[in-house]
Amino acid sequence: MAPRFICLLLLSLAVPGSSSAEEWFENPTRTRGLLGSTALPLHAGEGYIGQKAFFATVAEVGLSERVSVHLGTATPFQLVYGGTAFSLMGGIKVSTPLTEKLHLAFGMQGGTYDSDFPGSLGLHNAAAAYGTLTYGTADANLSLTVQPIYVWARDDNGGLMVLPMVGGFLRVSEHWGFAGEVAISPVPAMADAFAFATAGARFMGPRWSVDLGVLAGTQLKGQDIPAFVPGASFLYHWR
Repeated sequence: MAPRFICLLLLSLAVPGSSSAEEWFENPTRTRGLLGSTALPLHAGEGYIGQKAFFATVAEVGLSERVSVHLGTATPFQLVYGGTAFSLMGGIKVSTPLTEKLHLAFGMQGGTYDSDFPGSLGLHNAAAAYGTLTYGTADANLSLTVQPIYVWARDDNGGLMVLPMVGGFLRVSEHWGFAGEVAISPVPAMADAFAFATAGARFMGPRWSVDLGVLAGTQLKGQDIPAFVPGASFLYHWR
């Protein structure tokens, strides 16, 4: 995230919202970043479904004002490019407000991934627990997530990767804002320590959202210099 974005975000967190902001529709994307999630909850019966970063088909629904479940798969994308293709991830998230502007969430998720893509190493499984602390509002927030992830493959005992991530969102007008995330793992897993960053713009209405952004990561090409990959997400929201 650019320094200017960080300064604007911190200023927005410190200054009470304007009267125009109070008239905006509720941000339907408040529960998620470009890749990760915030500690803000969905309402009971609220949810979304769509394509995230071109690669994954995702859905999430609120079971109550504090509990939501989510599913994701990359199988439709994988089938276009390979013969062996299956992936499925699911999880649960529990959110609770600590103060008016501070929320805590924790959850568990896991899944499996199998592909014949070059370098994909075949079948992999993963399980993770995570905790997220979010300060701010639906329109301006900062989140810290810590997630230990255990990954194992066929004929492999696997390895543990701890993934701390900091993300933020700033709503600039009723229909758009900026989002970004930075993550790094101090614990090597099956390869070197993994690190990535995302930044992009979010466009939204009461029942839709579009994210346009860039992912930068040293592991994307298996080398030390960062690789940059553009991405987009298209989601339908219901209430």
